Amino acid sequence: MFKLGKVTVLVVVLIAAFIGYVFLMRGAEAPPSGWIVIAQPEDADILDPARTVYPWAVNVNCLMYESLLTYDRDMNLIPMLAEDLPTYNEAGMFYEFKLRHDVKFHCGHPFTAEDVVYTIDRIKHLPGTKHSESVKNVLAAEAVDDYTVRIYLTAPDRYIKDWCATSSSHIVCKHSAEEHGINFGTVMGPPCGTGPFKFKEWKADDRVTLERFDDYTWGPEMYQNKGPAHLEGIQFRVIPEFLAAEGQFEAGVVDFILGVRADIELFERWEDDPDIVLYKGSQVGNLVYLGFNCAGTPDHGYGYENGELPPGSVSKAVPKVVRQAIAYALNENRFIDLAYAGVGTPPTSWLADTIWGSIEYQEDMYPYDPEKARQLLENAGYMGIELKVIHWTDPHYDVICTEMARQLENVGITLSHESLDFNIVESRIADKEYNMLVGGYNWPLADMIWWEWHTVRLPSPNRFWWGDAYTDAIIDNTWLIDDEVFLKAMHESQRLIAEDAASVGLLHRGIATAWRSHVKGYKVHPIVQNWHFLDTYKENIAS
Repeated sequence: MFKLGKVTVLVVVLIAAFIGYVFLMRGAEAPPSGWIVIAQPEDADILDPARTVYPWAVNVNCLMYESLLTYDRDMNLIPMLAEDLPTYNEAGMFYEFKLRHDVKFHCGHPFTAEDVVYTIDRIKHLPGTKHSESVKNVLAAEAVDDYTVRIYLTAPDRYIKDWCATSSSHIVCKHSAEEHGINFGTVMGPPCGTGPFKFKEWKADDRVTLERFDDYTWGPEMYQNKGPAHLEGIQFRVIPEFLAAEGQFEAGVVDFILGVRADIELFERWEDDPDIVLYKGSQVGNLVYLGFNCAGTPDHGYGYENGELPPGSVSKAVPKVVRQAIAYALNENRFIDLAYAGVGTPPTSWLADTIWGSIEYQEDMYPYDPEKARQLLENAGYMGIELKVIHWTDPHYDVICTEMARQLENVGITLSHESLDFNIVESRIADKEYNMLVGGYNWPLADMIWWEWHTVRLPSPNRFWWGDAYTDAIIDNTWLIDDEVFLKAMHESQRLIAEDAASVGLLHRGIATAWRSHVKGYKVHPIVQNWHFLDTYKENIAS
């Protein structure tokens, strides 16, 4: 019989101990194993973070790219590609970031300050960029040395540090982006970032496949495993129909399903299934709202005060008194129950109440009071008015608008609604050919007030045709670093929006997502797309 010597046995034991130590340091409960399949209803448009705001692209990009900072699960800023949080030089008006030295891109090129400078310049100037307004106060980015970056400002900007933790600030590889030009982020110019997964394949309207980046070792502090990922890869599979996606999920073909259909019977069935983990909870910074065409109406309707749009010149604009009556007439809890199966919370203001600076003006000004709504309409001679609400295609919005029509009928308003392609909705709004819009946003920062209400944002995302020089001056101050000035501007801008009933918050959506129980180690982040799957692995993989 073959016998092992003492030295050989000792070597074997040491090797085994070393392997165990490696997995312990990586936070692994199991060795790297398995692929997971994620179902989402639509394909990405482009896998270039500078040129997309599409959630189905951002879902994928967040695994391939990283930003200088990120948020932990308590919504604290923490370093990602930076070594620490930046310092601010008030005299020079710049933020300085010290960068990690151990990071490289999927193509093998080292990550340096030049890539950060290139990324910011690209966001500011690239044709088709979607995020140039986020860096509107950035004068320039400078590489002080290979691992130090300064971001110089033209004016104090309280959001730029937080922006460095968002998906719109993802750092791209300068070498790859320059090599592929306009094709970067497509199958002809594969995306290249520093994330734990790298691009493998994209079949349009079918699937995007990512594989593990084996050299990844710099995961942020909120993850036990710093990398490489335990999973071998992740595939995003496009399944447009909710029922089809649910069927494949229940059959085990799909491991993870995004945007679970809000249905009480479905929730109950999955909650009782030991092979399924159903998560329902809150998320940060989102709102579903009812917006009005305010063009040419008194009290800050765009064009009224400067005479561009005299009163009554916009036939589809909704008078302020009607907007106020509708604000009193709506029972937001019904929308949450019917459209989202109870997964959501009533709004207190147009700005999500998870965002610092949010004020509960809507709740105070417009408590649910159908009788008050009827009185306003009767006194102003608008009983029996007929209105139409449009919205982009979304089954939840269909339910909301159907229930809204029922509620408004009770106070003397006849409401019809129409579901339209996103681009058609944008065209109608640009032409002021609409009364009302059901829309929404998902963003964790208070700059949403500027993004969606300043007149420079007309006709989209200021889809309300509201604002004038007076309101713009107030909203401009919401960018300032001084907390006292910022809060005063935030309070006043929200008060005006609520007082004019230019928009009515309908609900804050919660998160409803599900995964198969053999997917272990996954934790939901308050910002849904802040995922890395670093601690996630797949149990009981067939050998």
